[in-house]
Amino acid sequence: MTDTRFNPFPGLRPFEADEDHLFFGREKEIDELLRRLRTTRFLSVVGTSGSGKSSLIRSGLIPSLYSGMMVKAGTGWRVAIMRPGEDPIGHLAAALSPADVLGSSDPELGGAQSVLLEASLRRSVRGLVEAVHLARLPRDENLLIVVDQFEELFRFRHHRESRTSRDESIGFVKLLLEAVRQTELRIYVVITMRSDFVGDCMEYPGLAEAVNDGQYLVPRMGRDALRTAITGPVAVGGGTIAPRLVLRLLNDIGDDHDQLPILQHALMRSWDCWVAHGTPGAPLDVADYEKVGTLRRALSVHAEETYQDTGSDRAREIAERVFKALTDTFSDPRGVRRPTAISQLAAIAG
Repeated sequence: MTDTRFNPFPGLRPFEADEDHLFFGREKEIDELLRRLRTTRFLSVVGTSGSGKSSLIRSGLIPSLYSGMMVKAGTGWRVAIMRPGEDPIGHLAAALSPADVLGSSDPELGGAQSVLLEASLRRSVRGLVEAVHLARLPRDENLLIVVDQFEELFRFRHHRESRTSRDESIGFVKLLLEAVRQTELRIYVVITMRSDFVGDCMEYPGLAEAVNDGQYLVPRMGRDALRTAITGPVAVGGGTIAPRLVLRLLNDIGDDHDQLPILQHALMRSWDCWVAHGTPGAPLDVADYEKVGTLRRALSVHAEETYQDTGSDRAREIAERVFKALTDTFSDPRGVRRPTAISQLAAIAG
């Protein structure tokens, strides 16, 4: 008999737009985001690290827009999702370049799409508006730009503290603000940002005001919503879960609702353990959860397994150097990612 079960938990990564059938427990928040987007075209979704901001937008808001839940805007949505990283304008151009966003379907243009769009964006503060004009979108279609992990823009500025890099980050913000100020085109911007970076917005002209006008602070999930977020995906995945495990998970997470990715990771690992070692017909249970280390240790157990699987002391030394290189706790004690080129990692790891 074919096993039709599949692991419905994404682990540490966010839920994606095509996984909305697995995304449970945030129905009220999605409705509120839609309500706010009807009145503002610049929406800032703010919350602590691990509060589920990215999943809420990717697997909550975007599928709802595609479904026509924002009635006056219709169902015609073109969505560009990006992260600022070290090159925010370049990354914006890359996100806009696919044919289902602003790019042409002409295969001969190939990689030139992004280059042409970037040139347009850099031309003036209305570069984004002009790029949308040139794309000649149908009148009933909307453009949504999602800038995920917006706080990377501030890290970008600190890491390359030069006049050029500062001007570029300010230019990127101006492109977004100008796009939502104009009224002839239907352009919407949604950003997600860690709440401890809100104060950094004051350094960019007009950004603090825009964030204040359209801010949505992601609330903690209540106990009933968390229960749904656990049991809903299990049912969709074709499995069952013991009530005592649900209760254990709810008690383990307690008031620390900023651990949603860790909860998803523990459930993903528990599911894999249950499928591999569980008794046929028995539900996902406490024993599976404890085998992977519970909420407290599931991530460290998984990381240690992967670390040991590298196969040699030399490989483990390389892994250690790489991970230390990818994490910045010196220039910013809050701890942020440090994107690093492969050539630099090779030099660091020897």
